[in-house]
Amino acid sequence: MTEICGICKRREATEKCGVCGVPLCKTCSIEITIEDTHPAHRIKGITTPGITGEAVKKKIVCPECVTEVDIF
Repeated sequence: MTEICGICKRREATEKCGVCGVPLCKTCSIEITIEDTHPAHRIKGITTPGITGEAVKKKIVCPECVTEVDIF
């Protein structure tokens, strides 16, 4: 059984909000890209994948939670 988007209540949900867990469709989901500012992830000011993991993290959130996302 497919889930319906918790925001628009019309389309099929493909993601879940990373903050509140509500099901989201592609139209209602917002992808936030967070760059790690640790020196291990930067070479001459350019973000690179380091040995400690990925330097760029992506988070999917709903329109209500986008203001509450901790980007640091």
